[in-house]
Amino acid sequence: MLRNILRFASVSGPVLRSVCTPWLLFFTRLWFGQVVFVHQIMAMAETSHGGPFSDGLHVPSGLDAALHGVVPLLLTIGLLTRPVALVLIAEVISGSHGALGVGTQGVRLALLAWLVVSGAGSVSVDILLARGLSWVPFRPIRLVREAYVRIERYLCPLLLFAVRAAFAVSIADTMLPTMSWVHGAMLGTGSAPLVHPAWLAVALALLFALGCATRLTALFVAMMVPVAGIAMSTDDRLASLFLLLLVVAAGAGTFSLDWLAARWFRMRAQRIDGVPENLPHVVVVGGGFGGVATVQGLRNSRCRITLIDQHNHHLFQPLLYQVATAALSPSEIATPIRSLFRHQRNVQVRLGEVTGVDSAAREIQIGMARVDFDYLVLATGARHSYFGKDSWAPFAPGLKSIDDATAVRSRLLRAFEQAESAATETERAACLTFVIVGGGPTGIELAGAISELARHGMTEEYRTIDPSTARVILLQSGPRLLPAFPAALSSAAEDSLRALGVEVRLETRVQGVDDNGVDIGQQRIEARTVLWAAGVAASPAAQWLNLKADQSGRIAVRDDLSVPGLQRIFAIGDTAASLSWNGTAAPGLAPAAKQQGRYVARLIAAELTARRPPPPFCYRHFGNLATIGRQAAVAEIGKLRLWGAPAWWFWGATHIAFLAGGRNRMIVIVDWLWAYLTYRRSTRLITGDARKRTDGGHRLRIDEFH
Repeated sequence: MLRNILRFASVSGPVLRSVCTPWLLFFTRLWFGQVVFVHQIMAMAETSHGGPFSDGLHVPSGLDAALHGVVPLLLTIGLLTRPVALVLIAEVISGSHGALGVGTQGVRLALLAWLVVSGAGSVSVDILLARGLSWVPFRPIRLVREAYVRIERYLCPLLLFAVRAAFAVSIADTMLPTMSWVHGAMLGTGSAPLVHPAWLAVALALLFALGCATRLTALFVAMMVPVAGIAMSTDDRLASLFLLLLVVAAGAGTFSLDWLAARWFRMRAQRIDGVPENLPHVVVVGGGFGGVATVQGLRNSRCRITLIDQHNHHLFQPLLYQVATAALSPSEIATPIRSLFRHQRNVQVRLGEVTGVDSAAREIQIGMARVDFDYLVLATGARHSYFGKDSWAPFAPGLKSIDDATAVRSRLLRAFEQAESAATETERAACLTFVIVGGGPTGIELAGAISELARHGMTEEYRTIDPSTARVILLQSGPRLLPAFPAALSSAAEDSLRALGVEVRLETRVQGVDDNGVDIGQQRIEARTVLWAAGVAASPAAQWLNLKADQSGRIAVRDDLSVPGLQRIFAIGDTAASLSWNGTAAPGLAPAAKQQGRYVARLIAAELTARRPPPPFCYRHFGNLATIGRQAAVAEIGKLRLWGAPAWWFWGATHIAFLAGGRNRMIVIVDWLWAYLTYRRSTRLITGDARKRTDGGHRLRIDEFH
C-alpha cells in the first residue's frame, strides 16, 4: 500500500509541476497586474483630490505614473517578468503606496520572489523570446539567459525552504486562534473534533518546516484560507492562496524530507524492479570527463545506459604528471568507475575495447560481442601524436594513462640509480640529463617537477652522484612557451623555469629520438630519459564510423555535437571538432569535455520526453592553469592574469575541488602538505619494465585537461 502511494507521488509530482505551475504563474501575474493598475488609479485620484499623496509624502511623477501604467501590461503578457518583479519587490520593501498598497507584504514578497526565480512560466511572451533569442549569436543575450538558468537552478530550492519556514511561523500566529474559534463553534453544535486544533496547528507547522507531505499540507492550509483569513482583505487571501497552490505544484524542494523520501524510493524501486529492458538504450564510450558527465546528466532520465571503457577507473588526468614525478600515487587521482555510479541504477558499466561501430545496424563491436544502441556518445579522448614519427614512441613516452605515468616514474628513478653506478662520467651525465619535448602545460609541469625532485627531493640519499646537478632541458618548437596563454604569462612561466634550473630552448625542432638521446638540428643531446609532451591525436572513432577526420583525427560535429549524417550519434571531448568557442574549435580541456557531456545529456533527455531541445552548444571558457613548481604557477581567469604564489595556490585549490571522491581530496591535501613542508616525495617506487612501450596503441583515453 505504502509503495503504491509513493509510486503515485513520484509520478504525480512532475505532472503537477509541469501542468499546473505555468497556469498558476499566469494567474499570479494577472492578479499582480490588476493590483498595480487599481492602486495606480487610486494614487492618481487621491493626488488630484488632495488625498494622502498631496500631503507631501509622495507625488507620483509623470515617469513614475507611466512606469506603473506599463507594469500591468507587462505582467499580463509575461514580458520582462523578472525585472518587473524586482522593481515591485523594491517598492514593497520601501513601503511605497503607489504600487501595491498596504497589505500582507510577506506573502507578496514571496510571490514576487517566485516570479524572479522561476520567471513568467511557459504561458508568457518571455518564454517565446527565450526560445527565439537562444539561437542569436549575441553574447549579452546568452549571458542573461545563462544567468536566469542559474538563478532558477540554485535559488529555487532556497526559496521553497524559506516559504515553508515562513508558513510554519505564520500558522502559529494565525491558524491557532482561527482553529480555536472553529473548535468552539463545533463544541457549540455538540460535535467535538477528533484532534485538538492546537495540536493540529503544531503538526502543520512541523510538516511545513521539515518538508514532509508538503503538497498535502499546503493543500489543506489552502482550503483553510477562507476561514483563517477572516480579517484579511480579498487581495491578501488571493495572494496567500496563490502562494500555497504554487507550493502544491512545486513540492517541497531539495531541502526537505519529501526530497529524501523520493530519492530513497527511486533507489529502492530500481533495486527491486531493475531498469526495464524496453527503455531507450544510451551507449557511452569512454569513462573520462565527457563520458562521466554525460552519464551523470542522464541520472533522472527514463533510459538504460551502458558505459564502456578499456579501463575500470576514471582518471583525473591533470595530475597525472605528479604520479610520473613521484608526488602522488595512482590511487589518489583515479576512482573506480563502478563506484561513481553505485547509486545510479540505470547505468551498467562494461569493461572492454571498442573496435568498430555499425551505424546502420545501430550496434557497436567490443571484441567478438555486439551491443545495440538507440543513442551513441563517443567520448574516447585522445592518444599520443608523434606527427608521423611513431617509431619514437618507445624512446619518448607520453602521459595519457596510469600505466604511462608509472612507467615514466620508473624511468626517472631508474636514471638516478644508473647514474649512481655508471662507469664513466659521460654515461653518468647522460643518465642525469632529462629532455622534455613540448612547451605546453604538460611539458612545463613535467620540467618543473623533475627539477624540484632532483634539487630538493633526493638530498643526502646518494653517495656517488649529486642529484641537484641533473640537467632538465625543455624543447619547444614555437617562439614561446604556453602558446595558448597570454604572452606575459608565457614569459613569467619561462622565468620561473629558468629560476628552477631548467634549460629552456625555444624554436627548437626535434629531428630524431633514440635510446641514447635526441637530435635537434645539427646538435646531439645525450640523454637516457626523453619524455613526450608535444602533441595529441584523437582516438580512431572516425575510422569506426568511416568518416573523414581532421589533422588531429577528430570528427567534425554539428552545433548540437551530433555527427553529420548519423542519427542520434554524438562525439564530444577530444573526439570532436566543435566550432563552439566563438566560432573557433573548443579546446581539448576537461571543462570543455564536461560541458559537452552535460549538453548531450540535456539534449537526449529533452528528446526522450518530447521537449524542445536546448539551443546550440556554446563552450564557456573559464581560463587556463599551469604550474611550474613550488610557489610558481600561471593562471588566466577571464581577463584576470595571475602568476607566482597566488596562481600556485589557486591552481592547487582548483585541482583539489575537481578531484573525484572526498577520500582522494583528503589524501592529496595531506601528501601535498607533507611535500611542501619536507620537500620529500612519498611514492618513489620503481615498478615494472621501464623500457616497454607506454603509448598503449588505440586506447580509450579520457579527455585531456591541458
